[in-house]
Amino acid sequence: MRQERIVFMGTPEISKVYLQSLIDHQYNIIATYTQPPRKQGRGMQVQKSPVHPLSLEHNIPVYHPENFASLESIDELKKLKPDLVVVMGYGLLFPKSILQIPLHGCINIHISLLPRWRGAAPIEHAILNGDEKTGVSIFLIEEKLDAGPIIATQEIYIKKNINKKDLTSELNTLGTALLINTLPDLLDNKISAQKQDETNATYAKKITPELRRINFNNEVNTVYNQIRAFTPKPSAWFIVNNERFNIIRCSMKICEAEASTIMNSQFHIGCKNGIIIPEIIQREGKKSMTIEEFLKGFIFDAGQKVNG
Repeated sequence: MRQERIVFMGTPEISKVYLQSLIDHQYNIIATYTQPPRKQGRGMQVQKSPVHPLSLEHNIPVYHPENFASLESIDELKKLKPDLVVVMGYGLLFPKSILQIPLHGCINIHISLLPRWRGAAPIEHAILNGDEKTGVSIFLIEEKLDAGPIIATQEIYIKKNINKKDLTSELNTLGTALLINTLPDLLDNKISAQKQDETNATYAKKITPELRRINFNNEVNTVYNQIRAFTPKPSAWFIVNNERFNIIRCSMKICEAEASTIMNSQFHIGCKNGIIIPEIIQREGKKSMTIEEFLKGFIFDAGQKVNG
């Protein structure tokens, strides 16, 4: 077990994978930082972040400051005397005063090939854009978002039909291995960081409901990528008969079709240059169901327009 004092900072479900990997490889995690418990879900119950209970399970102290603007939160981290801060999906920006505390700095694990897709939703945007490859980058944090020098990176090709859930799983396997393989050299000062090329920077903006709304007047490949990018959650959606539907899984076919139109009794939906073939669909407020189940209970007409 290495003795360097490591603080882990992360909040969402994806962060748990990296914390667990550090624990499994017996790194000395002296504390975790995560977002404070907040009201969530339909019942608005106060819930801890996914990282919080995992930390407590392993007797790791948990801190959750609202921000790092106060001297109190800065002094709190200083007292921990970290050699390294490892960040994965924490959700707070760090002032220079925080970045200067750890002996080996603060590193961030980002799920893209930086400088492409800096920001909040790199996996979704890689699929939305039809990228052929993506990967994981580990970089030294600077004050500018996702712009610090890169210390390690690895790429994978994006399978043509893969969705967000499965691509995330593949990237996490890649990312945890990259982190564990990189840390020894980083802690032994054997790594030289490479500056990012700012001319190639792109930004993955936050996902909004409108970004998930399907416009079946678009090219069929564009629509197919949009559905895959949000599968299974929060999922892409459209409206028919003033009712909202989510497409959880589908396939596509290149063919002649009338855009934004239900083409047949199987609920195939026309786009520019092809059709979307729903396989799992969800009516608003209902559980998802197979298209066969859906067809038994939803009345529509072939040739009917979809409102997008």
